[in-house]
Amino acid sequence: MNHYIFDLDDTLILHRNDINYHWMTEDKVLSHYLDKCKGTKYIYTNGTLEHAELVLDKMNLTDKFHTVYARDTETIRKMKPHILSALDVHRDIMTSDDDKFIFFDDLHENLRTGNLLKWTTVWISPNHELHRDYDYVDRAYPNIVDALKDIQDNGIMD
Repeated sequence: MNHYIFDLDDTLILHRNDINYHWMTEDKVLSHYLDKCKGTKYIYTNGTLEHAELVLDKMNLTDKFHTVYARDTETIRKMKPHILSALDVHRDIMTSDDDKFIFFDDLHENLRTGNLLKWTTVWISPNHELHRDYDYVDRAYPNIVDALKDIQDNGIMD
């Protein structure tokens, strides 16, 4: 089974610490590519559950994600990038040894942890061209839509 794990802030939604919930709306292109993901989708954030749910609601994405893993949920014991945090998520969603995990995040230290668990790591950053400097980054894109489009068009998770 394929598991798509998305960080929320500055990965799924770009705001660079200037968040305004009132201005958030659905991004139909993002929704389209999320719908095309062949597998289960999760949010994995150091934000609160309330923040994640509010963002997903404002963007009309709530029904697209199976579970939200947030710093105040009981499922995870630590925050990213702590290895116990990623292990908690991994163990909670793993269904078989054949599962594939793809992890989208904007922060290197979080991707390094995902790489330790053999997740395919995707760096979302305006500096994505520098990805070759980081051996734990498998792919890099300037935004989540470009990432999903390329991954789907090229059968990365097939």
